[in-house]
Amino acid sequence: MTCNEVRENLVAYLHGELDKETVMGIHHHLSACEVCVQEEIALRRTNRLLDQFQFEALPDNFDAKLHRKIQQTQPASRKIKSDFRQIIYAIAATILIMLGIQFIGSRIFQSTQQSIHFKDFPTTQAIFKSETSRSLSESTLKKQFMQRYLQSGKNGKMKIER
Repeated sequence: MTCNEVRENLVAYLHGELDKETVMGIHHHLSACEVCVQEEIALRRTNRLLDQFQFEALPDNFDAKLHRKIQQTQPASRKIKSDFRQIIYAIAATILIMLGIQFIGSRIFQSTQQSIHFKDFPTTQAIFKSETSRSLSESTLKKQFMQRYLQSGKNGKMKIER
């Protein structure tokens, strides 16, 4: 056995709570390890010292008194928890109401706005001035506009020809 195993079982060893194999392993280890022997001696002294004290038995109704005292203190803690829950629920309800108002407001605002189409932008003809002379289709113009727009996001500003 190792020192750690012996130390873990030393109290049970002193109280006679171990099986024969473990007891024999501890005996063998104690015969070779001075540190563990000192630990055993210290535990035996502590046990003898504790045996000198007489502990009073608890009164018969101790459990009932303790139980009543615990019950008397519990309502205060439950009230605090209840108040805390009410605050959390109020905050959650407020957040939900605000989100609902924002959602409804955004729907109303969107329905009052006119939809914007590609052909409504006056800059598209100026940007593609040279291409319009070739009479390109609107879908081709859209593709070129998007390509230049995406490139402008990488390089800085988009050039507008006039």
